Amino acid sequence: MKFYKLNSAEDKNFQISWGIYEEAFPKEEKRLLSEQLELFSEPSYNATTCIDNEKIVGILFYWKLDEFYFIEHLAINRQLRGQSYGSKILTEFLKDKDNVVLEIEKITNIITQKRFDFYKRFDFYINEYRHYQIPFRKDALPLELLILSYKKRLNSEQYKSLYKNMQKALTRF
Repeated sequence: MKFYKLNSAEDKNFQISWGIYEEAFPKEEKRLLSEQLELFSEPSYNATTCIDNEKIVGILFYWKLDEFYFIEHLAINRQLRGQSYGSKILTEFLKDKDNVVLEIEKITNIITQKRFDFYKRFDFYINEYRHYQIPFRKDALPLELLILSYKKRLNSEQYKSLYKNMQKALTRF
């Protein structure tokens, strides 16, 4: 498994990666293309394409926010789901990192339960803070999500620091 950082829309892997992103997430959980392109100049942002055996298997978009790595989007090519690529990508990403966080939808059905169970297998914990996603679009309403952290729960100070850094880095309008 190899990770390739996307640097622009002209990158040879961008179109397929963008297609995976567009297909995998609902409108309120993704950016417009124009907003995504602006992020390529952000030093703390990494849009990566995940390649295995010369084929694009998924994407991993994340931020480095002070001491935290915030996984914003992880998605697998629809034709390759069910082949453990999500596990392989996450295992590789977590190899040398401790302070990793991510957001998931509240657990309300079998799909959201399976998503949580997936991250739980990797030692992610639910943090009991009322957490709202930083909106990706001007017209987006606040979206309450769960914040998960790797290996341990966040204490109150860590959560406040993380959320402040998320607001600073992710707020675009």
